[in-house]
Amino acid sequence: MLGATAQVAQKAVLPAIVASPAARLVAVASGSAADGGGGRFGAARAYRTYAALLDDPEVDAVYVPLPNGLHREWVERAAAAGKHVLCEKPLAPTAADAEAMGAACAEAGVALLEAYMTPFHPRARAIEALVASGRLGALRFARVAFTGVLDRPDDHRWRVELGGGSLLDVGIYCVAPLLAAAGRLPARVEAAASLAKSGVDASFSGWLDFGDGFTATIECSFDAPERQSLEIVGTEAAVLVERAHTPGLEDVAYTLRHRDGRVEPMVAGGGDPYRGMIEHFQAVVRGEAEPRRSCADSVALLTVLERLREASLSRVVV
Repeated sequence: MLGATAQVAQKAVLPAIVASPAARLVAVASGSAADGGGGRFGAARAYRTYAALLDDPEVDAVYVPLPNGLHREWVERAAAAGKHVLCEKPLAPTAADAEAMGAACAEAGVALLEAYMTPFHPRARAIEALVASGRLGALRFARVAFTGVLDRPDDHRWRVELGGGSLLDVGIYCVAPLLAAAGRLPARVEAAASLAKSGVDASFSGWLDFGDGFTATIECSFDAPERQSLEIVGTEAAVLVERAHTPGLEDVAYTLRHRDGRVEPMVAGGGDPYRGMIEHFQAVVRGEAEPRRSCADSVALLTVLERLREASLSRVVV
């Protein structure tokens, strides 16, 4: 693992690796911790440089939770070292970077997966299946929000050069379920952003028109109260989900509102989506499964984020 002191690594991914019986934490690397950040997780070795970890012949695959602006360099270096890669979302700051990363991994014959864990939660899978089944009818509206307060001024997500900003950080959670529901890219987008002093978007809102009468809104923010919601509305029913984007073991409930006014409480299974993601990555590396989300899917999502960001330039508040 490169950058094992990252919050997501310490709180979620390292525990998921340890919990998975088919995974072994061979090595971690960090320039900011003597034990590489993996001391309490039982890493066999700790390195002070990422390059040293990539030289370790016992390492088959690496997880990259580095700031967005560093993803391309270290994914490409990992591929050159013959390592499979699980790279934190978003795959890269731009679609062009993501395409180059995918090409480098394909040429090296290694797998590249984006570490977007939400689809591996049982409730998320149930909702995706519900939408795909047609039970909602013709899709008409969707509203997705992921907001919260990022109160650490030294956090890399406040830095433009490291690929910061709320849209890049949490935008994938908002846009990915819309692309899955629509089954196509939006025909038209509009957006507005509020910038922090550093130049990144502290808050971002967007509107997406998928055609055939289906439109959606998104809200991302680093300076608004925490909200995680997903609502998809069709002509026959609407599905509503709270804590939609970072679900855990206890997040099993969602609501179905029918055309006739009935409100139907729904329950799905609970689970650790990070462990599900890790075990899926293992299966892909072993050749036992195809990626649930391909590199092309990640690139397509980044093209939508880029279109939204470009649309926001005429509606920026500083």
